Amino acid sequence: MANFNSYIDAIDMSFWQQICAEHGTLHRLRKGESLTIPRADAKRLKYAGIVKKGYFKYTVADTDGNERITGFSFSGTLVGDFLNIIDKTPVRTNIIAAVDTEAVLVPIEIVRKMLLSMPAMRHAMAEALFKQAYTTYTDIVRLTPEERYRELLKRHPDILQNISLKEMASYLQITPTHLSRIRKSLTFNEGG
Repeated sequence: MANFNSYIDAIDMSFWQQICAEHGTLHRLRKGESLTIPRADAKRLKYAGIVKKGYFKYTVADTDGNERITGFSFSGTLVGDFLNIIDKTPVRTNIIAAVDTEAVLVPIEIVRKMLLSMPAMRHAMAEALFKQAYTTYTDIVRLTPEERYRELLKRHPDILQNISLKEMASYLQITPTHLSRIRKSLTFNEGG
């Protein structure tokens, strides 16, 4: 699948591959296991790294306690939380294995030390993550749910081979029923 997270295209993945090769350990997480560690004061991460198989979903709970998906990390991409790595900002999401998943993970302290010694890498990541977050935010405001769905399929036509419809609906910030209506309407309009 093409890079779901556009920031990946703007960073040097060889850095991440090298740090994972030198300091990483293969971890197998079962569906539902979380990388985030709940603490009394806030959530923290113990590891960051590269997904080898499966995928992670980033979730938050709304005020009613419903899980909402804010992002994904698919095979071949990074998993972690940039702000937590750089300045120990509490993690705002849960990072959960959506299926049985394998990732080469490096202790956060090693990643933090490496990134703090590489200001150009940190800057490139921060800029790329900001661009991705800003685009996502403005798309939520300016596009209808149907337009967001179409855009997602245009950028990632094979996305439905990787995630469930329920996960897609959550990511698009609509109900599964609304997504079903959109899909049915598009199928009807394209077929007839």
